Amino acid sequence: MRAKDHMLQAEESILRFQARETWKPAPFAAMSSPQQVGCRGPLLSCWVLQPHFDAFLKEKVSDYFRARLAITPRLTTCQTLADVLAAQSATLSTLTSWLESEELIYSILSSASGVTLLAPSNNAMAQLYNTPLAAQLAEDANLLTAFLSYHVLDGLYWISNLTVDRSFPTMLNIAGYSNITGGQRIISRSDDGAITFYTGNAAQSTVQPYDFPYANGILHVIDSVLTIPPSLTDTLLSANLTAALGAIRRAKAETSINQANDLTIFAPNNQAFNAIGSLVAGLTADELTTVLGYHVIRGKVLYSEQIVDDINNAASGSTSGTGSVAGLSGSGSGVASQATSQGGNVYFRIENGRLFINSACVIQADLLVANGIVHIIDGVLNPANSTATPNPTAATQAPAFVGASSTPGGVPFTSGVVSSTSASTPSVIYTTTPSASASLIGAAPGTTPAADIAMLVGVSVGLMVL
Repeated sequence: MRAKDHMLQAEESILRFQARETWKPAPFAAMSSPQQVGCRGPLLSCWVLQPHFDAFLKEKVSDYFRARLAITPRLTTCQTLADVLAAQSATLSTLTSWLESEELIYSILSSASGVTLLAPSNNAMAQLYNTPLAAQLAEDANLLTAFLSYHVLDGLYWISNLTVDRSFPTMLNIAGYSNITGGQRIISRSDDGAITFYTGNAAQSTVQPYDFPYANGILHVIDSVLTIPPSLTDTLLSANLTAALGAIRRAKAETSINQANDLTIFAPNNQAFNAIGSLVAGLTADELTTVLGYHVIRGKVLYSEQIVDDINNAASGSTSGTGSVAGLSGSGSGVASQATSQGGNVYFRIENGRLFINSACVIQADLLVANGIVHIIDGVLNPANSTATPNPTAATQAPAFVGASSTPGGVPFTSGVVSSTSASTPSVIYTTTPSASASLIGAAPGTTPAADIAMLVGVSVGLMVL
């Protein structure tokens, strides 16, 4: 029987079991001291499965997980995951201790095929243990599931594959933590040979020792844990985009935009909103909603490499490309476009090595959020002026709203919006969100009972990832 058939058979068995009995996943127990479970090291080495975790469900979930990860062919090497961990014991002893204390998880991870493990070093784990996130993980099994799943890339990636600036898929695909079709991603950037991963709130994690293949996958050591992308609200606060968040709140769209799935958002910085301050007082609620809708693309998560691809393809007449973020490859003569939630199109250009949305320059690309991606721009887009083009020789662009100017009253929409003052991104408070109701911004589709069960299964599977 093929691996995919095993996966479907295991999933069907789980769904039948769910239909027959009401079950909630037994929580993980955080022991008060390592001696209670004979483990070494902080936090993760002290997590144990509850003895009453149903054996039947455990077996079926294990079958599902093994089948899902067995679809990709194995690597041709005799080394096992245990061999790699033993060889890197000076760096990964904390992670190794935890895996050895969880035989089932260790077994599944060792046999999983076609994955890349981003293994936090001992220093990374020690740093985590000293942040509020450690307490959150100890209290919330679903968060722990998402956290561990985010450290496993869906695919085999040698370090040479990661030198191209682009996004890479992870195993995190749990509703509430990743409202993105196909699951959450990380951003890889290469600088003078060093590979850095960017995750939630632009948190950085650098690859240290790398390219440790074993029979079923590849392991890279990272110097800090990855941060699950938080909600749009938390991201805007962290990036000090208080005017953008204030405008969303003024339009009463905060809930719907946070709960929608698969969004690309162009978020003007505070200076951009200040530049049109003279017009803000005259905007009606409908006009503000229209302007905000022109900054949102529904149903597509456009990472910067995809936008660059679109521009290069428009210039060459091609239908495919490889993309480039840092270098922004292309002649600059191509213009690509996408339809927005408001109904009009936005236009993408590369001028003098800079990426523009209409006439607004992207000053920071690829801020990951739970339900999509945010690109920070230096101008507010005007749906009534979609033909606005940049002056490639100018350091700053004129507002797309003709006649607009700043006012002495301060940045509009920021009253009562307090930006995040925390410098430690792993201390983000994570919360799950229910399915959204319909809205102008766009909402995630409603779930069915079967979809809810599938989500629950996904949570259980994720507990066994790392």
